[in-house]
Amino acid sequence: MEAFRHDRPTGTGGQRPGRRGMIIQAAAVLALLGLAALLGFHLMTSKPRAGRHEPPQRQPRLVEVTPVQLANVPVTVAAWGAVRPSRQTTVTPEVAGRVRTVADGLDPGTLLDEGAPVVTLDDRDYQLRVRQAQADLTRAQADLSLEQGQQAIARREYQLLKQPASDGEQALMLRKPQLASAHASVDSAKASLDQARLDLQRTKVTAPYRGLVLERDVAPGAQVTTSTALAKLAGVGTWWVELSVPVADLRWVQTPGESDDGDGSRVTLDYDSVWRQGEHRTGQVLRILGDLDENARMAKVLVAVDDPLALTPANAGQPRLIIGAFLRGRIRGRVLQHAVSIDPAWLRDGNTVWVMNDQDRLERRPVEVAYRDDERVLIAGGLEAGERIVTSTITAVDEGMPLRVRQVAVPDTSESGR
Repeated sequence: MEAFRHDRPTGTGGQRPGRRGMIIQAAAVLALLGLAALLGFHLMTSKPRAGRHEPPQRQPRLVEVTPVQLANVPVTVAAWGAVRPSRQTTVTPEVAGRVRTVADGLDPGTLLDEGAPVVTLDDRDYQLRVRQAQADLTRAQADLSLEQGQQAIARREYQLLKQPASDGEQALMLRKPQLASAHASVDSAKASLDQARLDLQRTKVTAPYRGLVLERDVAPGAQVTTSTALAKLAGVGTWWVELSVPVADLRWVQTPGESDDGDGSRVTLDYDSVWRQGEHRTGQVLRILGDLDENARMAKVLVAVDDPLALTPANAGQPRLIIGAFLRGRIRGRVLQHAVSIDPAWLRDGNTVWVMNDQDRLERRPVEVAYRDDERVLIAGGLEAGERIVTSTITAVDEGMPLRVRQVAVPDTSESGR
């Protein structure tokens, strides 16, 4: 048994191989942990760098444009006003009496020619006055003839007397005061006769001019005086339209004498609620009244319209004006030189328009507005001929945004396109 036992080696050289492997494995683990720590620290302290990318290009917005055209544009001032006659008369008798007859045409809305009868008064009293005045004249003429005879006798007596006398004594001796009194009586009698005849004529009341009957205030049998209203007439030669105009717009309105032809601004009048479509009447600015409307603080422009009832052949078929009607007037005023007329909807954010510039980009352009109304805006400065105004509505507008013009399709009328 002892022949087969071997002794184990001692010292380091006698260590078992398993322990050395464990040390190597531990060192390897520590090395990996340190490397992981370094890598983590590097990742934590270093920022990631993204690659460089080009920004996406903006797509041009599709818009419609209109070219700027400069022209000499007459400013048209819009206004409203009421119609009233230029001549209106309340017919009253010049003598008192009882109404005998009333003219058949004396009804509201009818026309009376100048000199046409209105009413006739009972004239019997006035005929008697004429006869009385004639008798008084005959008596005065007879007295004058007698006095002239007395004067002839006095002249002969004075000549036979042959005595000097002063001028006053001579006048008395020749009965000159009596002769003058007789002449005066004759003149007075003639005047009384003329007055009686005139009063007799005035029992027939006539129209002072051609007019439209507005009211009739009398009936047969009524007792009237010189203050009694018989009827109300409106002349039909010319009527007025009193337009209310903003004070700031008066600079565009021309009165007679301010224009080259000496006439006032021409006015087109419309009555949309009554007249047929396309019908209108024309007038002319007569003057600017000297006071403002108390409620609206507007200036008042007086417009004259001739032949308002369209009675002459020149106005045959034209609509008739109505007293008191509220009409719309368009006053053709002064001419604005080198102006641009645009739709009010094209004016953005106050006095600004959108322009598509030469680089096909949007540009906000401030402009000088000379006049505006509901139908158009007149621009006096800020735009050049040929520039393109953007007429489309754009949301989220940005200065310099790219634009492109909407192409309008043109229908093909050739044989191949059918």
